[in-house]
Amino acid sequence: MFLGQVSPELAPYLAGPGAAVVALLLVLGGLYGLSVRHLLPLLGSLGKRHLDQIDALIATQKEESKAITKTLASIDRRLARLEGLTDGNGVMAVNQGALSPDRAV
Repeated sequence: MFLGQVSPELAPYLAGPGAAVVALLLVLGGLYGLSVRHLLPLLGSLGKRHLDQIDALIATQKEESKAITKTLASIDRRLARLEGLTDGNGVMAVNQGALSPDRAV
């Protein structure tokens, strides 16, 4: 039976609102299947990659923070030693390696 040879009592069901609902359900089912099979795994992998990049950034930042802290402590010790050598023109005793009073922690 060809579409042009449809009986008159079936024609309203094939061309009316019911057929549009069936076609819409088929399209929505196809979109759902496409999104479940392809879109959700893609979003999951993108999210995982983003979180891995953030973890690597945090690890790098921690290493840099330790290096900066070590460098600043070294600079502070050297500055305290220089202040000890130059302050008071010999009135204050030289205390090498000690922090100056304003840097006491």
